Amino acid sequence: MPWMELSLKPTRDWEEEGLADWAEAMGAYLVQRGKGIKISLQMLPGYQIVKFGEEQGAGELLISSAERLIVLMGLAVKSPKEREFAEILLRFAQEKGALGLRVPINYVAEKVFWQSRGAQTVPEPVPLREEIQKDKVGVKPLHKHSLMVTYKNKPALCLEPIYCTARPKGPVSMAARRLEKLLGGGLPIGFASRVSAYSPWEFERRKWDDLLAYSRLEAYEVLEKLVLESLPQVPF
Repeated sequence: MPWMELSLKPTRDWEEEGLADWAEAMGAYLVQRGKGIKISLQMLPGYQIVKFGEEQGAGELLISSAERLIVLMGLAVKSPKEREFAEILLRFAQEKGALGLRVPINYVAEKVFWQSRGAQTVPEPVPLREEIQKDKVGVKPLHKHSLMVTYKNKPALCLEPIYCTARPKGPVSMAARRLEKLLGGGLPIGFASRVSAYSPWEFERRKWDDLLAYSRLEAYEVLEKLVLESLPQVPF
């Protein structure tokens, strides 16, 4: 399925709070418009899903805090009412502080609608054929405590710190030990991972695991720095 993305000029910094209130307000708006659609909110590591309706195939918004990206899924833009709803979602994305709004294109009319607002076609990711080269793997910070694993200086995976019941296999760095005290009171800290929306590649499971293994030690070091920078500064 082809996708397009609209680069946004947000009116404020990224705001995670208030999403539940917005979902409730959107539900009330749809009722006023004669659409009794129940809106639900699901919170997952690094992103949230707003679902419009309970039936299978209902439209969804995927809100990526890590990449400040909002993705529309299963929401057609053909009729005047649908276009009006799309405009509301576009304003929401800007007010929330998103840097991008990504949409699927199923009809020519949808492509024309989003092109008229400045959206560009998103290149399709391709399978990574080569083996992962350890020295080409890096880690950089994203929003708050989210991290990005890069490969050849391009986006690859997004990482979200999570509490674990056991430490991952392999060496445990001093940074990881210190993070356990800072964040978990001694509980092991690991990472939930997903492919970046901006990755030019698709990864088979083995290469995904290699990216995680080669980035683990640096990821803990970068996360420790972010956590320390977010702590309140104690005046001398």
